[in-house]
Amino acid sequence: MTEETTKEASTPVGASASPGLAVAGSLVMTGLLALIYWVPVQQMVSIWGLSDSYYSHGYLIAPISLFLVGLKWKVLREIPIAHSWLGYPLILISVFLLIIGAFFGFSIFEHFSMPLMIAGVLLALLGTRWMSYLWFPVLFLYFMVPIPPSITQSVALTLKLAATSGAVFLARLMTLPMIHDGSFVLFGNDKLLIGNVCGGLRSLISMLALGFLMSYFSRCHWWARLLIVGLAGPIAIASNIVRIFFLCVVAYFYGSQNATGIVHDVSGFIMFGLAFGLFIGVESFLRKWAHQPEAEGTVS
Repeated sequence: MTEETTKEASTPVGASASPGLAVAGSLVMTGLLALIYWVPVQQMVSIWGLSDSYYSHGYLIAPISLFLVGLKWKVLREIPIAHSWLGYPLILISVFLLIIGAFFGFSIFEHFSMPLMIAGVLLALLGTRWMSYLWFPVLFLYFMVPIPPSITQSVALTLKLAATSGAVFLARLMTLPMIHDGSFVLFGNDKLLIGNVCGGLRSLISMLALGFLMSYFSRCHWWARLLIVGLAGPIAIASNIVRIFFLCVVAYFYGSQNATGIVHDVSGFIMFGLAFGLFIGVESFLRKWAHQPEAEGTVS
């Protein structure tokens, strides 16, 4: 058997290949991708900026991904460039999604294809060893892709009703007479409207992104990392129940008009801080009981 037949899917350019070549190629491809995805990116940014958007965190995703790449740059610059044919199927699939999305007006197809296209281009130009370090920053980009309203509306309603029921249950435990009626919480002669954005879907998506980041940096065994991601949903829901409960208490004692505005906004930051604290606590506990040495557990 010859050496040619034992080559892997990646074809090395050479161990002495300069990282400057990778940077130059990346800049050229970045320009081309910017032209191809100019309209889809504008669509996503417009969705992020909506007042009732579930993706207001979308502005942060790409900078975070670039930051993650920067953390690995000292390692990446030592890896030789090795073009891989494995990237071309991903590029073809991305082009197909782009065409389908543009032709039929399914913008989600265009948005979904962008991280896949980036993965294909990086894999084709730089090779599998580079992608072994870049897979997470690329995958993380999917957190900026908005879910279609046809899905978010039903999920948001379900989460809102569940969180409001939980908040009213807590209020009754505190002997506060409240009734859950659809999107309203009734008490005395007043009522508090729970909007769809307050239902918890926005915090759920944000907590999932935070859970993925915590799992990526965690020095725990793989099952513990999966547990961190899996707990993102319960933590988001529990935090939102506490937030709605807090707003109900404010509305009960000071009137529903005082549970809006700055109180409503500040409670959102408090909720996120609470959720972040829970994540830190869970990760610290798992790191103690399911610790993996850095040499074995380093995420690449």
